[in-house]
Amino acid sequence: MTQSSVEVPEPDWGAAETSSDLNSEGETVVDCGTCGAAFDAWVTNSAGDCHVTLNDHPDTRVQADTAFFSPEEDAWSDTDLPENPYSIWDGSYQQTCAFFDTHGEEAGDALINRMVFAQHVVALEAYLADTLLKAAMGDPKVLGRLLEHDLDLRKEKFSLLEIQANPDFVRDRVAAYLRDIRYHNLAKVNIIYKIALGVEVLVDGEAAAPLIAAMRLRHDCVHRNGFDKDGEKLANFTKAYVGATAEAFRKVVQRIDLALSPF
Repeated sequence: MTQSSVEVPEPDWGAAETSSDLNSEGETVVDCGTCGAAFDAWVTNSAGDCHVTLNDHPDTRVQADTAFFSPEEDAWSDTDLPENPYSIWDGSYQQTCAFFDTHGEEAGDALINRMVFAQHVVALEAYLADTLLKAAMGDPKVLGRLLEHDLDLRKEKFSLLEIQANPDFVRDRVAAYLRDIRYHNLAKVNIIYKIALGVEVLVDGEAAAPLIAAMRLRHDCVHRNGFDKDGEKLANFTKAYVGATAEAFRKVVQRIDLALSPF
């Protein structure tokens, strides 16, 4: 049996009022890992089960795993920075929690639970990225601290021609560097936040451990569809765990926002 990944139509999350609304269907292409042939197919995604039928071979059995969706790693890289990153995060947090209260399941391997968990992670990453970028682009002192103390920035080398060609070269280069950071790497983000803003993302070992562990699970959600590196399906995402993780993220965001508040 060969395996391959295929595009699956994504449900309309915003319009869903019940779990039965999380259904979608459409065309896709299945590539054969053995012969390299491509087969047109029709896929039905019920947000819990995925069914694939080859158009020209409807009797051929196709085994499909549960579909999983996530934004691209650099989903915010080419967008304008929001005026208030905290309000964007808070809106996502409130809506996601409300949805989870109604539709979350007790089972630790439930698809809905994994998706809500991933959304909380994405919202945290976006907040950390937007907050740091906004501060660096809006405050020369923050920009200066990054240039002076961030080791990766300090070792970069450019020609005088490159610098002369763009009056905003330094600012643009720092922005590009900050956009390229993987904000689920909390250890690295913690260092940069301390350098630039004097604020810690990870306060101490006891509070940091569950956050770092959650980011490891995030990797298995996004890149392995809820399975670990040994092919075992994860059952960590109980309703209690997802709720506790969301609460831990909330404390991080609110502590950072309070520390950076001018009042």
